[in-house]
Amino acid sequence: GNNFNGMVPETYGNLKNLTEVRLNGNMISGNIPDFIGNWTKVTIFDIQGTSMKGPIPPGLSLLTNLTTLRISDLNTMSMTFPNLSALAKLQYLVLRNCSITGSIPSFIGSLSSLK
Repeated sequence: GNNFNGMVPETYGNLKNLTEVRLNGNMISGNIPDFIGNWTKVTIFDIQGTSMKGPIPPGLSLLTNLTTLRISDLNTMSMTFPNLSALAKLQYLVLRNCSITGSIPSFIGSLSSLK
């Protein structure tokens, strides 16, 4: 990893041609921004081991080209399982140490590309 720190700038919401977002292993802080929903071409979203806070924003459900989603170690009290039902291409899913409460939603069984 690197030693990037600070929050993800709002202007990054304009980066609509991104295909991969890998911020893992950095000291990026602040909430996961909802403008990630603008990144509709992203196939890999990895923010493991950062200092970011939850909850996981609703905009995540707009990333319908995602094949890999890795979020871990969110600084949050608790949150419900994010709505991933539209992510039909999702192959790899890691939601570790995110303080998710409740049951695993039934739509996970519909994500037939998961490995």
